[in-house]
Amino acid sequence: MLSFLSPLFLAGAAAIAIPIAIHLFYRNTEPVIRFSAMRFLRRAPVEQSQRRRLREMILLALRVAALLLLAFAFARPYLTESAAALSAPATMVMIDTSASVSAPATFARVRARAAEIIRTAPAADAVGAVAFAHGADVIAPLSSDRAGTLAAIGQLEPGAGATRYRAALRRTAEQFGERPGRIVVITDLQQSGWDAEEGGVPERIAVDVEDAGAAPANLALTSLRVDGMDAVASVQNFSGRAGIEQVVFTLAGTRIGAVPVSLSPGGAAEARVTLTAGASGALSASIVDREGYAADNVRYAVVSASDAPAVLAVTASGHPSEALYLERAVSVAEGAGGFRFRAISGREFSDGADAVGATHASPASVIVILGTRGLEQRGRERLAAFVRAGGGLLVTAGPDVDPAVLKEALDGVVRTSWRRRDAQALSFAPDDSRHPVFRLFGGVGTLGNISFSRAALVDVPEGADVIARYSDGSAALVEERTDRGRTLVFASDVNNGWNDFPLQLAFVPFVHETLRYLASARAAQTEYLVGDLAGPQGTRPGVVSVARTPPKPGEGGSGPRGERLVAVNVDPRESDPARMTAEEFKAGVARLKAAAARQEGVAAREDEDRQRLWQYALLLMVVSLAAEGILGRRLG
Repeated sequence: MLSFLSPLFLAGAAAIAIPIAIHLFYRNTEPVIRFSAMRFLRRAPVEQSQRRRLREMILLALRVAALLLLAFAFARPYLTESAAALSAPATMVMIDTSASVSAPATFARVRARAAEIIRTAPAADAVGAVAFAHGADVIAPLSSDRAGTLAAIGQLEPGAGATRYRAALRRTAEQFGERPGRIVVITDLQQSGWDAEEGGVPERIAVDVEDAGAAPANLALTSLRVDGMDAVASVQNFSGRAGIEQVVFTLAGTRIGAVPVSLSPGGAAEARVTLTAGASGALSASIVDREGYAADNVRYAVVSASDAPAVLAVTASGHPSEALYLERAVSVAEGAGGFRFRAISGREFSDGADAVGATHASPASVIVILGTRGLEQRGRERLAAFVRAGGGLLVTAGPDVDPAVLKEALDGVVRTSWRRRDAQALSFAPDDSRHPVFRLFGGVGTLGNISFSRAALVDVPEGADVIARYSDGSAALVEERTDRGRTLVFASDVNNGWNDFPLQLAFVPFVHETLRYLASARAAQTEYLVGDLAGPQGTRPGVVSVARTPPKPGEGGSGPRGERLVAVNVDPRESDPARMTAEEFKAGVARLKAAAARQEGVAAREDEDRQRLWQYALLLMVVSLAAEGILGRRLG
């Protein structure tokens, strides 16, 4: 089908009236002279008038064609691949099946209104239906089968996905092809539903919205996590009423506790239960909410001691005393939220002995550098490869760590360096108390009681963050992010040599939070939102088994194979019943239509630029003008 990028230039085709008017005005008419005796006229060659008239018409046609081709070229024509528009209009119903319509009686209203729209659609319209939440499914394609569409609507049930209007509107608009028509959206007008995905709705398709109403209030479990040896659930009250709710915890199908929480109007609270050592399996927390959304009354997590972060300490000689305090701090965290720990010498690390535990062959999640003696070239290369692959690295600038060795090993990977300085009495405080390493301390707290007799002077590169400082203002703990991982440089030792930190109560939680933070960059994802995990397992909340991802070449270790457990949960944004108005929804649709118009304009320009039909039009115009000139001279 032929279209034009600048159709207003076609108005220039009106210029063809000029040569036509000139032709009619200056048309020669031979005078008729009557002679009494034709035989006295001398015989002479006279041009046939009919042939001359034909040449003049051809000349006129060439001039008109030249003007038409010029206007055609300026209008920038291009050919579209779309099929001819279907004349029959269509009506599509978009039915919200997200978690926010799972409140009692809400979805029944949605389904009833959808069926009514299908029954009352104009008789000439094709009808269809799309169910949407985080994605959109065509449950009844456009057709004249209204009974089949009604049957498909009657089988719908609310799901647990988040509301995503833009993606659903785009998917529904695709069903129209080139048809005109309308889309009727039946939804609870969830305010968080306008996602950032690109897409648009063509101008020929009208969009109407039907408000299905919302639940009067909602209680939601918005998170469930393992914090050390505790399972912690967060409950949010999206209502104006205060109350006391009971959170029930279940592990591997067995109830392990019920914790009451007091909720203020619009407030939140946490419920906490202690897990036993070695606990593992599917963890869930649940509440009873008879008025709000049913889908967010349960939250899931995975507890697995085998997935505990693996920590490898590299020491100078491998003697147990060189990692004594670190090993004792790590051993306190057993079972859920614990670590797997091993200390080896720099020579052993260079030889490839990086496995953690006697029988477990998984690679380390975090490497702690306590000494560099024996760290040969092969070991330095392996350390750099570990950091490049996203591993967490903790460097202690103690007496057994040579900064020159690490600078050479991590050249181009980690830029933070340090140098030795004279002994002086210092204290220690967080520079950013909100950093995950210091989240348990709430400011200085017991950290201010730590005494340092010696510390390194760290050179902080551009882009690195100082998250703790000594009392003289110098950097005590520096974080540098790599492409895939994290590195922390602690400007002292952790073995009771240059400070009394290992003897303080704050040492154990500091070590735990530091190692967890470094390990989190490489840890396998254990929680997904509904719709984020591919396949049917990702469409409903719960704990499911997925295949383990083997380590990539160069990351070290072979890693465990088989399957692992992951949790699938409702998007916590979906639990908020805040709503938009119908006018705000229509304003969003208007933006989609504007976006669609821009996309169509860009596509048309790309088609026109690729085809360049205007060049052929100009070439034909030149040919027309050349032919007109040649023919004009002959007539002259």
